[in-house]
Amino acid sequence: MELRTRTILKLIKQAEHFIDHRDWDEAAVRCYQILALDGDNVDAQQKLRLIYLQRELVEDMRSALLRLSDPADASPHQYRRRLAFSYRVLSRWDGWLQDDQEQTPVDELEAVAQILNAAYLHGDDRELLEAWNGYVEACAQHTAQRTDIQWWMAKQYAQRGFFADAAEVLTELIAHHPDNLEARYVLAEMRWWRDHADCIAWLA
Repeated sequence: MELRTRTILKLIKQAEHFIDHRDWDEAAVRCYQILALDGDNVDAQQKLRLIYLQRELVEDMRSALLRLSDPADASPHQYRRRLAFSYRVLSRWDGWLQDDQEQTPVDELEAVAQILNAAYLHGDDRELLEAWNGYVEACAQHTAQRTDIQWWMAKQYAQRGFFADAAEVLTELIAHHPDNLEARYVLAEMRWWRDHADCIAWLA
């Protein structure tokens, strides 16, 4: 049995152990670690759905979202805000503890940050393509800082609920750094939240 398969089996057993002991955070981390190794692992995907259906979690998240926005506001950007907030509350990736969100890696990304913030707060999505193009140009002009730019951009997208865009940036990063385990972990998070948002009970 190859190492990757053995590692996945070990992580599945650990996830089941934490689920049995109702340690939902640790169980979710193991599931994302599995998906970082095997993005199509149905067992890990289903376990995450089970974890996020726990009654206490659903009630806590609904209460928290009431303070974020009007639940009667069904506009797409308010839904995205609620989704982004939910991800950030539940993600246990250590990278979110780093205080590097305000400072852009290169000056050209300041305009990109403003565009993304406007889209997040006000639903102004008209310039999102311009933001993407600004990111691409920054990578081309500052090749020595490409990885820092990609990490910054992935975080900007992720914390604002643009999970598909974050996944695309991380896929590019991994293409240049295939052994970057952190990038693979966050990509697993992005893909799950992108593909399973419709089954998150407190957002229904």
